[in-house]
Amino acid sequence: MPAKTARNLSDDTKFTKVIDQLSTGYKTIGQMVYAVLHEAITSGAFAPGEWLRQESLAEAIGVSRIPVRTALLQLESEGLVTFHPHRGARVRTLSPAQIEEVYGLRLLLESHALRLSMARMTQDRVERIREFAEKLDSEPEGSEFLDTRVQFYREVYDAVHSPLLVEMIEQLRGHVGRYLLGFRFDAHHHRRHAELAETIAAGDLIAAESWMRAHLEEVRNGILELATKEDEASDEVDPVEVRQESPLGDGG
Repeated sequence: MPAKTARNLSDDTKFTKVIDQLSTGYKTIGQMVYAVLHEAITSGAFAPGEWLRQESLAEAIGVSRIPVRTALLQLESEGLVTFHPHRGARVRTLSPAQIEEVYGLRLLLESHALRLSMARMTQDRVERIREFAEKLDSEPEGSEFLDTRVQFYREVYDAVHSPLLVEMIEQLRGHVGRYLLGFRFDAHHHRRHAELAETIAAGDLIAAESWMRAHLEEVRNGILELATKEDEASDEVDPVEVRQESPLGDGG
């Protein structure tokens, strides 16, 4: 199988957008570089299994390789990056068992959050849920879609009264967030947010929980399929990276 050529990060629109958004407001260059790489990984700008060349990252961000290397080491300690001897750093992939575990935990927490939320539902929150559902079902995938999805589920699970519970749910979603951008939802899926909104408006907890369970299972299965494909391609690596990158060195 031919080696996969590394993309030019300086011309990559997804990555340059992250840089533009996060390149100011930090006390140190190291903090800025870490924030940029963390966002690029968790947002899906860097795909699971993608190799990260220190030289290319430094050139695209406009810094030396030292803060890039330091940031990658910190990201490794957080489980977002793995280093491979004489090959460099790679965005961490999740095993099927880990994906299953994440969605098992999400099912438990989100069922609990939904029950609590619907017990104290208000008409104002119903209207906000309907509004966000309509936007989700009409927006294409992208940063606005992701922002709206966060707002939608914060209303569905009542983040105002259950902030810690919703934070835990969002952390679990973050574990698979870099896969979600690669998972293509069909038109039926896009219409389904309005279905959830209407079951909530009707006070039908059983139907709402059924929707949520089916939704999580559908996305889990799509991510499992995507993760399997990424794993099969994970051994493809740019030969330049093999020669230049090392876990802790400067590329020599």
